[in-house]
Amino acid sequence: MKYSALTWVKATIDESLKQTRQTLEQFVEYPSDTAPLQQCVNWLHEINGALKVLELQTAALLVQELELTIKSLLEGRIENNESTYDVLMRTLIQLPNYLDHLAIVQHDIPLALLPQLNKLRILRSQKPLSQNSFFTPDLSIVIPHHKKVANLPDEKLKKYMQQMRVAYQKGLVAIIKKPNQPVEGLKFIYTVMQRLQQATGNAPISKVWWVTEGIIEALLQKGIEINKSILSLLKQLDALINKVVQHGQAALHVAPPKALLINLLYFAALARSKGKQITAVKKTYQLNDYLPNKNTLAAAKLMFAGPDIELMKIVVTLLKDEFSRVEETLDIFNRADNPSVTELSSLVTILRSMANTLGMLGLNVQRQSILKQAILILDISEGRKQPDFPILLDMANALLKIYGAVDILGVQGVHAKQRLQQTTEFSETPQFGIILSVVVNEAKIELAQVIQPLVTFIDTNEQDDDLLDVPARLKQVEGFLAVLSHNKAAKLLAQCNKYIEKVFIKESTVPAEEKLKALADVLIAIELYLDTLAGNPMDADDILNVAERQLSLITGN
Repeated sequence: MKYSALTWVKATIDESLKQTRQTLEQFVEYPSDTAPLQQCVNWLHEINGALKVLELQTAALLVQELELTIKSLLEGRIENNESTYDVLMRTLIQLPNYLDHLAIVQHDIPLALLPQLNKLRILRSQKPLSQNSFFTPDLSIVIPHHKKVANLPDEKLKKYMQQMRVAYQKGLVAIIKKPNQPVEGLKFIYTVMQRLQQATGNAPISKVWWVTEGIIEALLQKGIEINKSILSLLKQLDALINKVVQHGQAALHVAPPKALLINLLYFAALARSKGKQITAVKKTYQLNDYLPNKNTLAAAKLMFAGPDIELMKIVVTLLKDEFSRVEETLDIFNRADNPSVTELSSLVTILRSMANTLGMLGLNVQRQSILKQAILILDISEGRKQPDFPILLDMANALLKIYGAVDILGVQGVHAKQRLQQTTEFSETPQFGIILSVVVNEAKIELAQVIQPLVTFIDTNEQDDDLLDVPARLKQVEGFLAVLSHNKAAKLLAQCNKYIEKVFIKESTVPAEEKLKALADVLIAIELYLDTLAGNPMDADDILNVAERQLSLITGN
């Protein structure tokens, strides 16, 4: 219910978080004005209150830690520097994604937020939270009862529980005496737990016997190992049995000690075995959400890390603008009769800035690649390397792949990030079909919007804005092909694009009819090639060979 209720207020919370983020950016730009920080605190306090009403404890805790950290910054108790700003902004990016997860998937994975929570606490010199701090299963859950219940009168119940206590102690002593050979003692306790459930029925205390049965099963199956903590819990169970011995039916109406039940569930969550009882315990209490496996936890961290799709699109747009500046500078350099390598020096700063942005987006593979290009350009601009054509071609190809990855990220958001970091080819990744479908559709849309401006220019011999956009659109398709490692198709389209830019735009001339026909054939071939990527059974190599032959008629190469 609480997750469903979140959807009613989520739009308001998202807007408040967006305003908080923008206001924090305002403070970073003008740090002498602290009024924006106070506004951030006010918004976060309201959000925290709403999340507490919804009983979303982990989300409320993260907002609370964020509020306290911004208060500390406002009061001058922590430094206003880039590191502080980075932690605060990353938290504000994670929150909307985390709330999206709660609203859509409707279950919590609190451990995925632990690293960010502790970064906020470390800023304020607070002790980091432990993994156990987030183990907060819902103790109100009703457990299934499959065992026949014995409705015993009070005196008979006390007597029976005393007999069970003696049997339990026998099993416990056997384990303590022979911790390396605990099987006999564990079997004793396993039987006792089943009989205790029959005696106490639907009483709250039965939860303890039921969960303990799962733990004992896991111990017998080597799913967990006996340690001092488990022995301590087993000793506490003896005291709990004794309470029923002493108070009879009255003890059945009292909730079991919260700490005891939580600790029992914690060890149940750690169990690696797949027995029927431990599996039922994990499923009933949804323990995998509180202590998920490494892969699940890594995937959740990736998803929560964001940024959210709205911010992602803004950042991707800004990155594309920077790519255009880099491309323009390199293009001018390549076309100059006597190019000066010092003209490339300005690109080093741009590329390093882009690398930082890619790092913030989690595109570390692309970040390393662009830093490599920055180093290469620095070496060229300072005369340590010659700007030979093969080097410049490799650089252009690397930048094109990065551009394509950024474009895919803008479409798929955080869901694409993990696949973009794979060291294997995209075709070897698990959900390649999803990405490919998006890429092909986007590329075909771009190609469809290229044809008409060319036809219009041929008819009128007049340039318009749509014609001037053609190179950028073809560049985008080229990027799609390059990032998917369809390098031959990407290179053919790049050559076609250069011809269009040179003849149609710079020279503003209409080619001869035979060249127009060849150009149309090339563009049609690229579209057909995209269809083969989507599953059309045509021969992709034959299509590219046709495109290559027609392109040679255009360029004369």
